[in-house]
Amino acid sequence: MPDSHQLILLRHAKSDWHSDVGDARSDFDRPLSARGRRDAPRMGKWLADNGYAPDGVVASPAQRAKQTVELACAEMGFDAAGIIYERGLYHATVAEVEMVAVALLADYRRLLLVGHNPSLEYALRDYCPAAAAFDDGKLMPTCAAAVIAFPGGEARPRLLSHMRPALL
Repeated sequence: MPDSHQLILLRHAKSDWHSDVGDARSDFDRPLSARGRRDAPRMGKWLADNGYAPDGVVASPAQRAKQTVELACAEMGFDAAGIIYERGLYHATVAEVEMVAVALLADYRRLLLVGHNPSLEYALRDYCPAAAAFDDGKLMPTCAAAVIAFPGGEARPRLLSHMRPALL
């Protein structure tokens, strides 16, 4: 991986388990709840305000992830037309998340990857074991973001920042 690249892992915001749209709403089609629609732009604003606006964005195409990434990107000034939707991020394993990240991170200085747990949490633990210090039962609750620096060479990735909507 090239020197000094950053990967932002963003878990989708809170979804609505009780949506009345359709008779048998699938997990894939579950939309954001009111809290999720509030948290996603707040997290996007936090990323932008702290200098973490991405130059590349990839996301799961599941409805809750799409809504999260579009709301967050609007706050960061990232054109939604540039979002890459990667079907493999829905129900992804850690290896699949890391494979997508490695494949795309070489093309961007700062890549935002929006997906689901448990794969994002496991990927964060794999890249940055020290992130366990932020684990109080769930390391990546809904709409949490983790910014990871990849310094290049032999240096291990390191956690630059970890934020949860409840702390904003």
